[in-house]
Amino acid sequence: MSSWTPQRVLDAAADIEWVPGGAIELRTDDYRLVRYPDVVLDPTFHAAQVTWSRTARPLAEVIEEVTAHVRGWHLPGVAWWVSATSQPAGTDEALRARGAELIDAVQVLARELDVPGYVAVELVRDERTFRAASAVTVQGWQRAEPDEAETAQQLGEALQDLATWSSFRVVAFVEGEPVSTGGCTLAGEVAQLWGAVTLSASRGRGAYRAALAERLRLARDHGATLAMVKGRGLTSAPILLRAGFADYGEERCYWLPLS
Repeated sequence: MSSWTPQRVLDAAADIEWVPGGAIELRTDDYRLVRYPDVVLDPTFHAAQVTWSRTARPLAEVIEEVTAHVRGWHLPGVAWWVSATSQPAGTDEALRARGAELIDAVQVLARELDVPGYVAVELVRDERTFRAASAVTVQGWQRAEPDEAETAQQLGEALQDLATWSSFRVVAFVEGEPVSTGGCTLAGEVAQLWGAVTLSASRGRGAYRAALAERLRLARDHGATLAMVKGRGLTSAPILLRAGFADYGEERCYWLPLS
């Protein structure tokens, strides 16, 4: 019998966190607020985000506290993620009552890692593969091109993470050109998949599935028993469901403008 109950999967999903270099993280008993650095922003990834909120305090009081921090950063609003683990239960309604609009939603998808597979996708282990993966990320997510200093810093961090196998990335090539990439953070038995993107001109050619399979293989080889990812319904979620992931519910993101 599997030890991965639905509640244990949802708890693991709530533990997925990303704090890139240069980020400001504010963590309380009631919420986690992150001000992400400009270098990782794109049209759908906002600078200020509440990644989770679970509070017994009056929610209006918590919202005021969060928006005060965001005003201090001179930002126009905050993206607030809501899921089945959010507390209180009326968080969606409270945000909408304050003028927030639903701007994004992802499915929490997971599968147990019982049979490792193999595909010929390269592990990001040096400057060549790192620059190839980064080029796909910048173009695929429409991010600003990092300067050489930022690239050197990110390369150093990636190689340091790989040395301890706390995190890794892969990059898929088609006819010698990098077209797809994706990362994985190993948190105990959980492989947290992130950052997967395939260039639009190369979609439908198996590059995404190849990069996914290699991440699953490497994660299993390094002790993971569950793979978890948050996928969008119009892009990655259908591929992930066909690959054996199960749907554990939706996380919704609201844009709360500052008045």
